[in-house]
Amino acid sequence: MAAMIKKNPDVDLKLKYRKVLETSLVVSLMMLVILFFSFKQFETTTQLPESPDIQIEVIDIPPTEQISKPPPPSRPSIPIEAEDDELLDDVTIEDTEIIFDAPENAPPPPPPEDDEVFEFFAVSDKPVMLKQAKPDYPDLARKAQIEGIVVVTVTIGKTGKVEKAVIFKSIPMLDEEALLAAKKCVFKPAKQRDKFVRVKMNIPFNFRLK
Repeated sequence: MAAMIKKNPDVDLKLKYRKVLETSLVVSLMMLVILFFSFKQFETTTQLPESPDIQIEVIDIPPTEQISKPPPPSRPSIPIEAEDDELLDDVTIEDTEIIFDAPENAPPPPPPEDDEVFEFFAVSDKPVMLKQAKPDYPDLARKAQIEGIVVVTVTIGKTGKVEKAVIFKSIPMLDEEALLAAKKCVFKPAKQRDKFVRVKMNIPFNFRLK
């Protein structure tokens, strides 16, 4: 027969399991209680910032005024034919006279196109001198033995007569006689497109002592 083996109750863990569990729970609870009371309770006090002093000022705002739109322009009146012709006899229109005064310092009106003065080289038919006047030699210039050529610019009209004469090249003591001689010259008038025109040209007068 086989021999039966028995466990020693002192080393049997199953028998001691419940006691070990109860003992460990008690020890854990005691440690928790000790830890809970061992820490001090800290109280912190926080101060909120003071609220700012806000002052509210009440301002009276005047009511806005609405600008009314201007009235639309009146429509132009449309003439209506009168039913009775006798009503028109009562209407009289007075004659009004308008006088336009020319300003004192108004510039002269521009000359008409027919009075345009052409240059000598710009006309198709050049003026031809028909009569050349000779100037007199001034006594004072002769005694001073002054000689030279005086050039006069003349404006020849549509009839061939000299209308205007000015000095182009001057010799003071001889200019006056040259102008007088230039105004006495006669020309065949110039033409532009088969039409007589006014033209300017230069006439030289040679003063020489014999």
